[in-house]
Amino acid sequence: MRRKGIAAVAVVILVLFCLVSCAGKPAPVRTGVAPRAPSEPDALSLLARADPLAGSRQLVLVVTPDWGSITGRMAVFERDAPGGPWRRVLASFPVTVGRTGLAFGRGLHGDGPSLSGVPAKREGDGKAPAGAFALTMGFSYDPKSLGFAPKLPMHHVTADTVCVETPDSRRYNAILDEATAGPPDWVSPDRMLRPDGLYKNGVFVAHNTSPVVPGAGSCIFLHSWRGPDSPTAGCTAMEPGRVVELLRVLDAAKNPVMVQLPRAMVGRLGPDWGLPDMDG
Repeated sequence: MRRKGIAAVAVVILVLFCLVSCAGKPAPVRTGVAPRAPSEPDALSLLARADPLAGSRQLVLVVTPDWGSITGRMAVFERDAPGGPWRRVLASFPVTVGRTGLAFGRGLHGDGPSLSGVPAKREGDGKAPAGAFALTMGFSYDPKSLGFAPKLPMHHVTADTVCVETPDSRRYNAILDEATAGPPDWVSPDRMLRPDGLYKNGVFVAHNTSPVVPGAGSCIFLHSWRGPDSPTAGCTAMEPGRVVELLRVLDAAKNPVMVQLPRAMVGRLGPDWGLPDMDG
């Protein structure tokens, strides 16, 4: 019995020794097979696959020289069916953008991607949003004075009309009339009946709307400029007559989309998004 007990203990010690020594050995590696890290699409690949114009028959294209430019050009295109060829309906004309250029916004292309040296749009950064955005609504101080019936839903701007820029407000990034909006939870909104008339006519750009993210930027419009060298706080501006032209042309039934990008990014995303040549 004593010999059997000693033998049993010896076996246990041998097994434990093997377990400890084997645990410290690296797993065998098969020769001829290179290890590969999991591949993940980068931000540009995700953007290229976004296809933000898939359901649109109307395109407002804005191109700036680079990310820091305060000026650019705009043209308008239409097509008979989604996926068809674009035809130009308004030739290119000058616009101004944010006083600090462009930054990727949140729109039909998705969230602002993380690209080296390219920030995401933030409240108060003085940048106009880059990307693709639905154009969902127009506004005017006097819609009847336009002389035509716009084909976008229109908001009649009065002294009560504001756009809410307070990030923690439940109405952040919304145009509303204070008299009917209920108790305010915002401060210092963008009052749209301006003495300078820059918002006399305009178009709301659906940036950061689905869903609304606090602090990601608000109240982005197409509106009149102060002049060809005067940038905005983040909107895209043009001659007053050009704003009226846009309201005449844009048609909600055609799902109008604005694509706003610097020239280099148009070159990279244009083939995937099916963008036309602005002046070609």
